[in-house]
Amino acid sequence: MSGERVITGRMVLVGMLAFFGVVFAANGALVFFALETWPGLATGRAYDTGLRYNQVLETARHQKARGWISTLSLDAAGETVVVRIAAPGGTPVEGLRTRIAFRRPVGNEQERIVTLAERTPGTYAGAVALPLAGRWYGIVEAARDGQPVFRMDHEIMVKR
Repeated sequence: MSGERVITGRMVLVGMLAFFGVVFAANGALVFFALETWPGLATGRAYDTGLRYNQVLETARHQKARGWISTLSLDAAGETVVVRIAAPGGTPVEGLRTRIAFRRPVGNEQERIVTLAERTPGTYAGAVALPLAGRWYGIVEAARDGQPVFRMDHEIMVKR
């Protein structure tokens, strides 16, 4: 029996403290990296946006009732963005003040906002310089007489 190791209360305590210390350290590292890479907010003014949510829903109902659709395209060089907005039946929607916000799925640090000019009825275009290839979200917003009347999210792939 002289070769057997006796497990004491002190050894159990040290083992448990070491085990839970590793677990807490790993969890702490994961929390740290999660908070450093994504702030958890999709907008800078989340509280104010939440207060206006009923207005957002009402605007969405009006947009759905209009039945407008939009298409988004980039030219081959990726320097000009073209948005076409049409009513049901393909009738172009004219006279809108239109802009598009380009955002990356992984964050808004490289957001680009482009004001579009109406080139032909229902066709709006503008110059854009997207710094990276890959997936981008294009959020088209259009207003008439200062009131938002259309919003559509598009997803595009920029190739270089």
